[in-house]
Amino acid sequence: MSFLMRFVDKLSKFDWRGRLLFLAIILLATCLFKPQANLPKRVFDWFIVLDITQSMNVRDMAEQDKAMSRLAYSKRAIRASLKSLPCGSRVAIGLFTERHTTTVTHPMEVCAHFGALDETVAHIDWRMAWAADSFIINGLFSAIMQTPKLNSKLDKDMRLAFITDGHQAPPINPDYAPKFEGKVGEVKGSIFGVGDTTPARIPKVDADDNISAYWELEEVMRYATFGVNKKTQSALDMENEQHGRNSPHGKTPAESTNAHLSALDENNLKALAKVTGLGYWRLGDVSTMADVLTSHKLATWRKSNTDLRAWFAIPAMLLVLLFFVPDHLLQKFYKQLIQPFFKRKAK
Repeated sequence: MSFLMRFVDKLSKFDWRGRLLFLAIILLATCLFKPQANLPKRVFDWFIVLDITQSMNVRDMAEQDKAMSRLAYSKRAIRASLKSLPCGSRVAIGLFTERHTTTVTHPMEVCAHFGALDETVAHIDWRMAWAADSFIINGLFSAIMQTPKLNSKLDKDMRLAFITDGHQAPPINPDYAPKFEGKVGEVKGSIFGVGDTTPARIPKVDADDNISAYWELEEVMRYATFGVNKKTQSALDMENEQHGRNSPHGKTPAESTNAHLSALDENNLKALAKVTGLGYWRLGDVSTMADVLTSHKLATWRKSNTDLRAWFAIPAMLLVLLFFVPDHLLQKFYKQLIQPFFKRKAK
């Protein structure tokens, strides 16, 4: 106790600059202990689903003049978004191929599990696909149906971010397309379209992600099949079949002439966004997704561990700056602003 009294007595003998510097040191030293508090804050909860079908290997995206595939570009956008989300936010990762969306990770807090989430996204590969078809409408509806199931671990509703080029393969029969059975707008979020609107050839990629060849028209499915026929048919017979179940667009459907090419189908994605109540954004820049995922309109308030180091570091920096201010400037500041303020308060 006597030591503390002597310390305070010595401190009182310091000039004002010494006191400012001492206080700044105390504040900065406090930051070393990483002070935290459980405070309410604005956070975000997202179920991010990525299309991993082969059309996502088309290399029509670029960053810093470097061409890259739609899949690689989408992964960069997701990883940038993870960095932009504040602590307390939670993210689940999902993959889409064929007709279904599957959950890869359950909702995880972005700061405590950033490494796991970032590594998961970094290692997503098109070879994880369990089937070659790409029915976007089924995959989106599947993701919307799964999103509320993730809410059991959250205090508020989870949002959906669905990233795709909108390429349907094979072309779907409109008469057999699934109908949206959910409530429009109940699941909030956005569809992100990735890719160029100019059709490009779909590459065949080897084990080292090098393009070895391109899919030819004769190699891809140019018609949608539903159910099992009573008789065995060749591919040519099925394409020439007039039955609406197997050949809804006629003998030479226009949709099939470019089945080996792929482009961003914005019309399809915008239509799906309208049907489901989701928003639509074109992923023209990596930062676009981060901006959408941190929009205040999609935020929720929840108590979370908040890092208080900035609350101590910023005042400390101000005190250090004040330490170097000349005396005559401080006196002028005091006489013109501080002193008149207290006089008015006294009245």
